[in-house]
Parts: sequence; structure tokens; C-alpha cells
Amino acid sequence: MKTTFIYMVNGTELYSEKAFGQEWKEAKAIAKEAHCGIYRAVVKGEEIRYEFFAKGGCFLNERFYTDEKIEIF
Repeated sequence: MKTTFIYMVNGTELYSEKAFGQEWKEAKAIAKEAHCGIYRAVVKGEEIRYEFFAKGGCFLNERFYTDEKIEIF
């Protein structure tokens, strides 16, 4: 089953089939310019998981979100 990653940053959505491909690089560039965080939806079949990029360099499930945990670029 194909997995789609949708990066959401500063009002822009970037779609990719690779977890850390070109769209991830674009999302980081947008986040650095806007000084904001990066969120993503991971879509696999009917399942959708929402995540945020946390300090420490990894994506965490949205249920663990706090302002202190999100990486601001």
C-alpha cells in the first residue's frame, strides 16, 4: 500500500511519496523563511496520521504536541 506524506507549513501543502525527499527540503526552506514549524499528514490507505516536527529532529504524533516541543526553524 502506497504512503503519501503531506507537509503543511505556513499555509502551503507539499505532497510526496518519500518521507524526507525534495518536498521535505522545500518545507524546511519555507519554515526557515517564515520562522515557523512543520506539520505533516501521513496517509496510508484509509489511515491518516497527523504529526509535527519536534525538537530533536523527528516527527511526533499530534497527541504529544506542546508549544515547547515543536521545532521552530
